Amino acid sequence: MKQSMQNQIEHVIEQSVNWKSKNTESIDIERVEGTLSPNKFKTQLCAQLQPFEQSIVNLSTGYACGFEIEFFLNPSRLSDLQKEIADILPDYQMLLIFLDEVPKTNHRHFYLIKEKTGQPPEGMQSFELVSPIIDYKSLPYFINTFFTLLNKYGATDNDSIGFHLHVSTQSPSKISPISLLYFLDQQEVLNAKERQYTRNIIEQFFSYSAHDWQWIFEEVTRKCYNVNFLHYHHNNHIELRSMGGAGYLKNNKEILLNCFQCLLAYERALNTPIATIAQGILEKYALDKQVIQTKNLSYQALKESDDNHIWFV
Repeated sequence: MKQSMQNQIEHVIEQSVNWKSKNTESIDIERVEGTLSPNKFKTQLCAQLQPFEQSIVNLSTGYACGFEIEFFLNPSRLSDLQKEIADILPDYQMLLIFLDEVPKTNHRHFYLIKEKTGQPPEGMQSFELVSPIIDYKSLPYFINTFFTLLNKYGATDNDSIGFHLHVSTQSPSKISPISLLYFLDQQEVLNAKERQYTRNIIEQFFSYSAHDWQWIFEEVTRKCYNVNFLHYHHNNHIELRSMGGAGYLKNNKEILLNCFQCLLAYERALNTPIATIAQGILEKYALDKQVIQTKNLSYQALKESDDNHIWFV
């Protein structure tokens, strides 16, 4: 056994000769170290998670999550906010500060960036607090704690900004985007107050006949909808953007409920028979429009077609 371990060590030493850091881009970034000890972090994380115990019991699949919190803040308060954020992060994780562009990291760091989004009130600037890839069980701790801090420092919001949740499965198991969209609607995570620039993705998608899904799906994956499917091919990844608007920074309880309802939508999409999903879609939605390509129609047929057609030219 001892000889085997020595051989392993020798092999690792040989492998390490040509090692090169993958994170050289982040060397010069200003950063504030996390200070919370592992034991205190675990205690606080579990305390915040307890109200969601029943939801967790119903989740059988591993999920990778992340989030973005958009807010307005008087820039004079930024330095003190940074220090307090460091006090709530575990001491092996850092808050990275870089105000001109998103820093390149190893996906284990939080960062705070100066943004150009939204319409900040006079004397304030737009900022965004972005998480690394985290396990969903830490969502209550970080969301509750960050929102409390932001309110303490006088952060504000309006209808032009909001909270974004990122979710993907940890396993490569494929989920039909149709099934997931259906259950996101069933779990009522898409009917919170929509942002100014959003449109109703359910109305856009499930108004059309089933055989048109591919064309319609490509059309409704743009970011101006409250759920973004642009990176869905990466482990069923979505960005949920339906939570936001004036007053959202004081609504962390509703946001967390929405987060866990989103996870339950994934669970149902993974575990519900296709026939059951198809029957539910047929019963719930109109499916009464059809995509028509004008190049396949004569002028006369074009004139005689009804108003339920969308024209693809």
